[in-house]
Amino acid sequence: MMIRHSGPLHSESATTMTEETPTEIFLPPSFPYPIKISSIDAPSSSTVQRGARLLSYSFQSTPQGGRPETRFGTWDSAIDGDIQSWNAKAGDVITAAEARDEPVVVIQEPCKHGMQLGGLCVLCGKDMTNSDYIGFSDTSRASIQMTHSANGPTVSLEEAQRIERETAERLVKARKLSLIVDLDQTIVHATVDPTVGEWIAEGEAWEEKHQQRNGNGVQPDDESSESDDEECNPNWEALRDVKKFRLGPESFGAPYEVKGKGKSIEQDGCMYYIKPRPGWETFLQGVAAKYEMHVYTMGTRAYAEQVCAAIDPDGKLFGGRLLSRDESGSLTQKSLQRLFPCDTSMVVIIDDRGDVWEWSPNLIKVVPYDFFVGIGDINSAFIPKAPTSNLPPSSTQALITQNSIALEAQVEGRPLAKMQEQLADSDDTAKEKEVSPTHDHKQTSHHKKALLKSQDNELERVAKLLDEVHQRFFDAHDASSSNKRKRGEDERDVTKIIPSIRCKVLQGVHIVFSSLFPMDTKPESSEVWKMARTFGAKCSAELVEGITHVVAAKPGTDKVNHGSKRPGVKVVWAQWLTDCITLWRRLDESPYLMDPGVDRESVLTHGVVVRDKDKHHHEAGNELEIGEIDWNDINDEVDAAMNESDDDEEEDAGYRYRVWDPDDESAPGTPRKRTRSRSVTPSKSVDGGSPELKKRKLEGSTLKETVSAMDAEEEDDEEEEEEDEVEVDDDFLAKELEEDWG
Repeated sequence: MMIRHSGPLHSESATTMTEETPTEIFLPPSFPYPIKISSIDAPSSSTVQRGARLLSYSFQSTPQGGRPETRFGTWDSAIDGDIQSWNAKAGDVITAAEARDEPVVVIQEPCKHGMQLGGLCVLCGKDMTNSDYIGFSDTSRASIQMTHSANGPTVSLEEAQRIERETAERLVKARKLSLIVDLDQTIVHATVDPTVGEWIAEGEAWEEKHQQRNGNGVQPDDESSESDDEECNPNWEALRDVKKFRLGPESFGAPYEVKGKGKSIEQDGCMYYIKPRPGWETFLQGVAAKYEMHVYTMGTRAYAEQVCAAIDPDGKLFGGRLLSRDESGSLTQKSLQRLFPCDTSMVVIIDDRGDVWEWSPNLIKVVPYDFFVGIGDINSAFIPKAPTSNLPPSSTQALITQNSIALEAQVEGRPLAKMQEQLADSDDTAKEKEVSPTHDHKQTSHHKKALLKSQDNELERVAKLLDEVHQRFFDAHDASSSNKRKRGEDERDVTKIIPSIRCKVLQGVHIVFSSLFPMDTKPESSEVWKMARTFGAKCSAELVEGITHVVAAKPGTDKVNHGSKRPGVKVVWAQWLTDCITLWRRLDESPYLMDPGVDRESVLTHGVVVRDKDKHHHEAGNELEIGEIDWNDINDEVDAAMNESDDDEEEDAGYRYRVWDPDDESAPGTPRKRTRSRSVTPSKSVDGGSPELKKRKLEGSTLKETVSAMDAEEEDDEEEEEEDEVEVDDDFLAKELEEDWG
């Protein structure tokens, strides 16, 4: 009985191969192995066409309930070309393992169709969509998309390797690396709140009127007699460099059903306001000298083009190298392989979200830029805060609709206007309290407070890290080129350079944690422990010899008390570890030192109350890949901690702990349904020993501020009865880590 078999070919390519390299053909894995070669039907040096017979074979088959019998089959060519050599001959018996490990024939093709566009081979023009009985499609030979266009050509692995090799040679010659740049909350911050446009219009009108007044010879003293109505909008100074553009309804996909009043943004379009991060011009110009930059954003193509036009109008920085969600193939994740499918050793990423990159070793995490208070990442509605494996993935249209609804909520809700009003109300209340009953009420000028403040120096920090990565890469390259050391070849890899920089942040630090883990959890399995090790710290569960730091969430524990008595041991708030990791720098412990004598009522309340009776003793090394960290485990640990009974704390059941629960993961420090004015200005009655209060005195701090229990009491008097219960939403340090790192 004759059986015709035909299967897909398997080709292997080394990085040094060119387009003329012969193709190695393997026997299909679907053959009934072992097989015996009956005849070679296309000898060496012969030319074959697709569908031509290559060999015949026989094999043993045992029908159900029958006796073994010999059957026969043939194998036809799936490609065109000249046969160079055979690695089998008639009479050979080939097993499945041999077929998998060694090619059976080598064919020289006239064209490998390694680059295709629109169903045609770019190199020879052949139609790649033809199909036949063989079942092998030529379109599968060029499936890699590595251009910035969704409709660009696709290439084969061999062609991708050739392109990347040429790109690497060009960049090394120019002494540059590749840099993938995120836009939202990394370089710019965006909002669609129309309040911003109104504030800009007020500021421009005030300036025009002010200039006219000066032109008429009015002196500054004369202005003081004018009413408060003439005062400039307090946010105008920070809004001077805000860019704006409108995206039409075609940028938002199909409109969803409108249930409320008004029209959806898919019907009318939307006005965007873009605030560049302070220092962005100097940063981008400096980085462009050492890196070839690519934009990779979760925003639409239309949005990304408008933002790039605002910050790079001449196209000198990005040069059209722009990848948006429309081309990337995913609305929830980013992938280095989309642009660099073969080699990522020369690629650096800067992004405010680490989770979307699955914590790639190429990533330098950026502190999110939060200029428009409470807005967060305008395109983050696509990205889940914590992926859930038990829920089905949302459809593309559902995600687009979800993002559109979030944008429309900003347009209609006007959150900035509400927060500015709350800030003004709280300021007026504070002014009234300061007025003495016997004070002579004189009219004094009262200036409004600004909600928006353009104070951020994060790009300076990121620039220094990028300079260090660049310097170390080319130092290793030069050393390898001059044969100064054998290790130079291995060190020319940013996936090794960046982790090596990171692990030096806490080098020499030996930490014991207090009140940060649930009782039934092994400390070494916690995410906080893993992250500390990733940044170079040693960790122990008990106060052992060599401990340098006690990192605690609350005072008064055994570890805190004993650690404070040990010479050389620093007892610090958990925020110290969070800030060190966020800034990639070991910070001075002084503002974070915990005073063991501080009364609990005066402590900034952002910790989790967990009984400090760990009995584990463990020390670990520093080798840990950041990709191993599962952020879902943090929430699991927190839930377990919240369910634990704590006998030691029963007497303090009336003490209230409040934790900020950020509304947007990419915007740490933005409280949910809370008055913003209180969150940015702590109560002066909080104990001065608090690390948070001391931190606010640090100049140029880019980190977020917390709120005290005493602030919460003053701010939410009308909810006093509800606040009598303990309010702990999450593990403080874990929450801070998840917020600050994406």
